[in-house]
Amino acid sequence: MSSVAKRQHFNKLAPQWDQLPHPDDAWPKVEEFIGRAWRTNPTLVLDAGCGTGILLPYVLKASPPVRRVVELDFAEGMLRENARKVGDPRVARLCADAHTLPFLDACFDLVLCFGVLPHLADLPAALAGLWRVLRPSGVLTVGHLMSSTELNAFHQSMGEPVARDHLPPAESLAQMLRQLEGTVVAAEDKPGWYFVEVQKAPV
Repeated sequence: MSSVAKRQHFNKLAPQWDQLPHPDDAWPKVEEFIGRAWRTNPTLVLDAGCGTGILLPYVLKASPPVRRVVELDFAEGMLRENARKVGDPRVARLCADAHTLPFLDACFDLVLCFGVLPHLADLPAALAGLWRVLRPSGVLTVGHLMSSTELNAFHQSMGEPVARDHLPPAESLAQMLRQLEGTVVAAEDKPGWYFVEVQKAPV
């Protein structure tokens, strides 16, 4: 499935995205995801594949407060919904592809990837780009509200264009990030939860 077709798919879904069914415990899990990601007190944050902004309210109320968060998505419709819901001067929004991030090296203290990784066509290339924009000692945090097994089965049941969108087991993803010389802080993959956190080495 081409990236154009996938973008069209997510643009079409954007106005209804927040009304789609989600687990009853979704919001406590999102709050846990942000709480754990915040342990290094980031001030500059990239929310890669932000969608309609599921993480944004939790990012904006996190303590210590963020100075700037960039909401990035390749679907214009998702960003329109994102902007409609939250207006805050600390938020910048950018329509761009995670495979070709338009940022200088070492821009962000924290990169969040929530619910997006399976949709990246070239995962190694995307991870390398996300890693590139992390500052020394910065953290890349990946999360889902399902295990990799659950999520992959769900995508297969949905048909195209997401039927072949695959999330690797957490330990496999952790190993990919170790090859980028990251230190794995957590690699959790269990029913109803997927969480991988990797820290970049200091200078």
